[in-house]
Amino acid sequence: MNTSVIASYAFIYSVLFLIVPFVTISFILTCIKFFKKENNMDTGSINIINKPQFCNKQVLNYIHDLNAISGGRYDVLYGLKMDELVEAQGNEELKSVLHNCTINYVVVDHDSSEIKLVITDEQDQEKTSLIHKIFSQFNINHIQITPNTPFDSGKIKTALTA
Repeated sequence: MNTSVIASYAFIYSVLFLIVPFVTISFILTCIKFFKKENNMDTGSINIINKPQFCNKQVLNYIHDLNAISGGRYDVLYGLKMDELVEAQGNEELKSVLHNCTINYVVVDHDSSEIKLVITDEQDQEKTSLIHKIFSQFNINHIQITPNTPFDSGKIKTALTA
């Protein structure tokens, strides 16, 4: 074979197997970088007045009181969404309603992880009736309290022993 033929084959194969893949990969990576959505949030507009706290003093007092009433047998969880406690399969509308319902206090048995009591201070009567209906199906006590008022510890003790 002639050297010019070998040189042209070498040139064609180098272009085909080296340069074309390199250009293709470079183009794909450039497109990914260009169309990639940036998830950087601007936190410069946040002003912190004081250190962030888990909850306000009243909520903390409720949690301490519930822990005192439970005597170490139960754990108290605060501020859970309803969809974290109840799973709705197949009904997207119900899932969104459950996600919008907040359960203020959930008392869970320390040993069995069973929910013993649910306490809410929801003002919306429709949400309150839905919460009560769902938890009554599972034989879980639900207590409705009014915000900024102390709760009845006797009612909670009775609900926990039931």
